[in-house]
Amino acid sequence: MSNTADTQFQEMDERIERFLRGKMTKEEEARFREELKTNAELREHARAISALLKGIQAKGRQHDQEIISEAATNKHPNNIRRIALWIASAAAILALYFGYSFHAENVRYSQVNEMLTPYYMHYDLNELSRGETDSVTIAHLYTLFNRIPEEKDMTDIIAELEPIYDSLDSDYTYYPYANDVAWNLALAYVKAEEEEKAIVILNEVCASNPDSPIEEKAEKLLKALSSR
Repeated sequence: MSNTADTQFQEMDERIERFLRGKMTKEEEARFREELKTNAELREHARAISALLKGIQAKGRQHDQEIISEAATNKHPNNIRRIALWIASAAAILALYFGYSFHAENVRYSQVNEMLTPYYMHYDLNELSRGETDSVTIAHLYTLFNRIPEEKDMTDIIAELEPIYDSLDSDYTYYPYANDVAWNLALAYVKAEEEEKAIVILNEVCASNPDSPIEEKAEKLLKALSSR
């Protein structure tokens, strides 16, 4: 690992520790909480620390109490007692905070998924003719679409659909499926909490398909998003 990466992880460790020990100002704590929502690397690092400390907890509460009792005696210098007490209590703090975060994240995901359920579509690969031109390519596209209702992480799906969507005007391989590409990319954006991008695409779908069933669906979804 490079020195730069080491420094970054050390800085994250220090910020997480300052947060747990209540050493941040109100402004710093508010910024840290917001960054946890948007900075995947910081969030995953904090979760890793949480998992590590939960593992310490799993060794047994009795062992934790022994650490606290021993640290509270005069057997250790003040700084060692302080560190031991912090380690013993940090697991509980992290479990509470990140347990709440995981719960909130799962609730949000369930709500979004429930909202999108009426808008999901299933694409039957058996409907593709074996001799159809680019049938393998379209089958892969259908597979991407079908993964959207089933999976939580949309990162890979968006990474594949975005360039396809951007190339629709120049690559006619996917042109007959333009509405499907746009529609499913919008759904993936919503699940990934990138609603602004979804709204842009849904508005484009409406503009390109006046007085059509997909325009009606897009308008309903736009209304649902605006009411969130």
